[in-house]
Amino acid sequence: MTRISLSQFRLGAVAASLLTAATACGGGLGLPSPVFENIVDTTTLFALQGTAITSPSAFDVVSGRRTRTQLAEPFDFAFDIDETGKPILLPREVLGLRTAAGILLADTPFNSVLRAPTEDYITDSAIPIEEETTFVARSRAASQTCSFLGALPRYGKFRVLTLDPQQRTVTLELLVNRNCGYRDLEPGLPTS
Repeated sequence: MTRISLSQFRLGAVAASLLTAATACGGGLGLPSPVFENIVDTTTLFALQGTAITSPSAFDVVSGRRTRTQLAEPFDFAFDIDETGKPILLPREVLGLRTAAGILLADTPFNSVLRAPTEDYITDSAIPIEEETTFVARSRAASQTCSFLGALPRYGKFRVLTLDPQQRTVTLELLVNRNCGYRDLEPGLPTS
């Protein structure tokens, strides 16, 4: 009869617990089951410069809402118009905030972006935009741990509907997956 050591038994028990946790959760890899349905919405952001300080200039992908940077509200990217009059998006790092939040320009239309990629997000440069530009945004890692992997980002897809240089605004069509670690970008409850 083969005997196993106490440390081998404990290691096996830990592995079995992790496997059970990973398969019991709806998203695999220990992700909790999704609770937020993905919906298409619109929002308007005001340029960081040349608009009232009380106007929201940034977007928080984690919460799926626009925010005001002067209140130190969390955000993942901001909108501005540069000195040449070009509308731009600014990932957090461009504004001096270290983070993995980033933007990836899509080469397909908004409705064709079905899943967020995991790589190639721009984090450290201003991104010029124009009407009909479609992009995917990855949030900073959410502050709360959502799986045994730790804190994970959220993802959203956006399309520039209108740019108004006089009002210094951009109106975006968007779909944000607020479920921790899920990358599906289609309406409804995500599956992965």
